[in-house]
Amino acid sequence: EKHSPNRAALNYWFQVINYLRPFALKNIRSTPMFFIMFKHNFLISFRTLIKNKTFSLINIGGLALGMTVSMFIGLWVFDEYSFNKNHEHYDRIVQVLRFNIDSEGITVSSAGPTALRGELEETYSHFFDHITMTFFRPQAQFLTYDERSFKEMGYIFGEDGPHIFSLNMISGTRDALQNPSNIILSESMAAKLFGEEDAMGKTVRINSGTDLIVQGIFEDLPNNSTFGDARFFLPMSRFYNEENPLVWDNFNVKIFALMNENASIAAASVAIGDVLKQFLPSERFERELSLHPMKDWHLNSSFEDGVQVTSSRVQVIRLYALIGGFILLIGCINFMNLNTAQFQKRGKEVGVRKAIGSQRGEVAGQFLMESFLYSLAALVISMFLVYILLPMFNDFSGKEIQFIGSNPWFWLVSLGFATFVALLAGSYPAVILSSFNPIEALKGKLRQGKTSVRMRQGLVVFQFTISIVLMISTITIHNQIQHAKDRSVGYEREGLITMQGRSGLFARNAELLRSELIKSGVVQEVGMSDYPLTNTFGENDGFKIEGTDREIPSLFNTVHISAEYGQAVGLEFVYGRDFSRDYGNETNSVIVSEYAAKQMGILNPTGQTLLSSWSIDGKNSFEIVGVIKDLVKDSPFDELKPLILFQTENYQRYGHFFIRIAPGVSFGEATPTIEDIVKRINPDVPFEYNFADDQYLTKFRAEEQVGNLATLFSVLAILISCLGLFGLSAFMVTQRVKEIGIRKVLGASITSLWALLSKDFGILVAIACLISVPIGGYVMNIWLQDYPYRISLGWEIYTISVILSILVTLATVSYHSLKASTVNPVQSLKAE
Repeated sequence: EKHSPNRAALNYWFQVINYLRPFALKNIRSTPMFFIMFKHNFLISFRTLIKNKTFSLINIGGLALGMTVSMFIGLWVFDEYSFNKNHEHYDRIVQVLRFNIDSEGITVSSAGPTALRGELEETYSHFFDHITMTFFRPQAQFLTYDERSFKEMGYIFGEDGPHIFSLNMISGTRDALQNPSNIILSESMAAKLFGEEDAMGKTVRINSGTDLIVQGIFEDLPNNSTFGDARFFLPMSRFYNEENPLVWDNFNVKIFALMNENASIAAASVAIGDVLKQFLPSERFERELSLHPMKDWHLNSSFEDGVQVTSSRVQVIRLYALIGGFILLIGCINFMNLNTAQFQKRGKEVGVRKAIGSQRGEVAGQFLMESFLYSLAALVISMFLVYILLPMFNDFSGKEIQFIGSNPWFWLVSLGFATFVALLAGSYPAVILSSFNPIEALKGKLRQGKTSVRMRQGLVVFQFTISIVLMISTITIHNQIQHAKDRSVGYEREGLITMQGRSGLFARNAELLRSELIKSGVVQEVGMSDYPLTNTFGENDGFKIEGTDREIPSLFNTVHISAEYGQAVGLEFVYGRDFSRDYGNETNSVIVSEYAAKQMGILNPTGQTLLSSWSIDGKNSFEIVGVIKDLVKDSPFDELKPLILFQTENYQRYGHFFIRIAPGVSFGEATPTIEDIVKRINPDVPFEYNFADDQYLTKFRAEEQVGNLATLFSVLAILISCLGLFGLSAFMVTQRVKEIGIRKVLGASITSLWALLSKDFGILVAIACLISVPIGGYVMNIWLQDYPYRISLGWEIYTISVILSILVTLATVSYHSLKASTVNPVQSLKAE
C-alpha cells in the first residue's frame, strides 16, 4: 500500500507489454527485470573494479593509452581527409595541369602561361563561372604600417580569386581585387598591423616600395587548406599591363577555375586539351592540358608518367590508421589476457551465479558490463589526455588540430567508440568465463585448458610483434634522416648567412652593400643570385653543345649569379675555375654541375660552347669555364637535378644575398654589424636574415614529423604491452607462491628462481622477435622505395630492436619475480 503509486505505474506498463506480446519473439512480461538486473550488474561491476585496484588500474591504463593514440590518429586522419572542404564550392573548383609528352615519357606540371587564362575565359566560358591565376612561386612579403612591419605569406590573385575560393569577407567585398591599388587582409593580419583600429581604407606598404589601400578583411582560412597560410591577397592586375603583357612562352603562373554547375570536369578537360598546341607548337614534345579537381589536390596529386598514382601522403595516412588500430588492439589484448588469467578467482563467482539460476547469457552480460565500465573510465582519461596533450601532438605532427568538444557528434562518436572497445575487449573474457561448469567451479577444480593458455600466449606474442615492428620502423626512419643530413650538399653551410632583397632599392644598392659589408671586417665575401640555395626555381631546356645537332633531353635548373657567388657560398670545383672580375665581364660564360655535365654526355666540358634556343640577357652562346660538385637544392632524399650558373650584371635579378662571415668572427659579433650597415644603406627595408644551415635543416621537417610520431607510437605500444606483462607476471607469481617456497626450502637461489619465473615471458618475446624482424624489414623496404637517396637495412637495426625489447621485457617481469624470490618461504607455505 505504501508504494501503490509505483505499483499502479508498473501495472500500466505490464498492460502495455501484454498488448505488444503478439509482436514479440517471446514473452517479455519480465522486461522490467532487465532494469533491475542492469542495476545489479552495474553495482557488482563497480565494486569489482574498486576491489581489484591494481588490475583495474592496469586495465584502465592500457585501454586509456590505446584509446588516446587512436583518438589522436583519428583527429589527424580527419584533418587530412577534410583538406580544403572549408571552401563553399569544393566539388567545383579545379586547377589546370600541363602534361609534357615526349619520347622520355610524360611529365606533369601546374605551371602555365599567363595568356592561358584569357583564352580559357574567352573561348570556353560555357564550362567556367570564374577563372583566376596566381604566381607559381609565392613568397613571403613585408607588410608595413607606421612602425609595425611583419613578414607574412600572401598570394597574388586575379580578380576572380576571392569568388572561386569563397573567401568569407568580414569587411569589404570579394570584388576588391579588381583595383590594382587594393589589398585584402586576413582578420589576424589586420589585427597585427592595426590593433583595435579599423583597417578599412588604411594604407599598407609592401616590401618598403609600394603603397596599397586595404579594401577588404577576410576570415582566416583554416590550416588544412591549400591557401591556409595566406595572410593577404594582392591583385594580379598590378603586374600585367600594356608594358608587361600576358604571354604564352613563360610558364610562371598557376590557373584555377570554378566550374559551371552543369559542366563536366572530364568534358572540359577534353575540350581544352589541345589549347597550347595552337599557340605553342613544339617539335620536341607535345603539351596537353587537363583539369585537376580540388578534392585531389592534397592526397592525389602524384603522377608517374602522366598517370595519377597513390601519393606517399595517402600511404602515411593508411599506415598511421593501421598503427592506431594495432595499438588499440594491444590495449584490448591486455584486458583479455588479464581477465581470462583470473579464471580461478572468478570461477567460484560464476559457479554461485549459475547455481542460483543465472543463464550463461546473463553471466556474460555481467562481464560485458565490467568491460563497459573499464572502457568508460578509460574514455574519460583519454579525453583528458587528448585535451592536455593536443598542443604537443600538433608540434609533433605539424598540425593545428583543435579539440572539438563543443560538437555533439564528437561525444556521440566517442561514446560509440567506447562501446566498441568494450565489446572488443570484453567479448572473449565474457565467453570464456561464462562457460565454466558450476559444479567444478564451486569445488575449485577448474583448470586452464591448453587452448586457453595458448591463446593467451599467442596474444602476448602478437602484442610484442607489433611493438618490435614499430621499434624497427622508428630506428630505420631516424637512420634514413641522419643519412640524408650527412649528405654532401656541394657548398659550405657553416658561417653562411642568407638575406632576401624585397625591393628594387635593395637590389640597386647591392654593390654598395657588398663593399660596405666587406669593409666592416666581419664579412669575408658577399654573393648575389636570383634564386635561393635551397630550392630549384628556374628550370629551362633547349640547350645543346656546339658542334652537335642533338638537343640535350633534360630540364636544367638555371640560376643567375654575381661574380662572387661561388666564393660566398663555398662552391666546390671539380674542373675549371670560378667566375672572376679579373676576367672582366663574364656574362658569356657559364658554370655547370657534375650531373649537368653527365647529361651533356661529357665528363669535363670546360672550354666547350653551350648553345641555348632562348635568349639569356641577350645572349645565346656561352663558354663553359668550370664544373662544380652537385648542389643539393631540393629534398636531400631525392635525386639531383642538373644545374647551370650564369653570371649576370643585371642588378634587378639580385633577389637573394649570401654573406660569408669572416674566419674567426662569431655570428653574435657579426650580425649586429651587418644589421647596422643594411639599415644605413636601405633604411626603409626591414632587416631579416637566416642561417644557411637552419634553412637546409627545414627540409627534413616532414620526415622528422613522421619519425617523431613513429617514436611516440613505438614507445606507447611497448608501454601498453609492458602494462599487460606487469599484470600477467603478478598473476603468475601469485599462482606459483607455494612452488617458489618449496624450491627455496630445497636450496634454490634467487637467481635461479628469477630465471625460472622470467623464462616463460622471455620465450614469448623471443618468438615475437623472430616473427617481427622479417615483417619489419619488409615494411621498411617498401617505405624506403619512395626515397631515391636511401640507406640499406643493416643487421644493427634488427639487433638493437631485439635487444631493447628483451631488456624491456625482463625489466618488466623482474619486479614481481625478484619480489617473490626474496619472500621468506615460511610465509609462502602457510595454509591459506
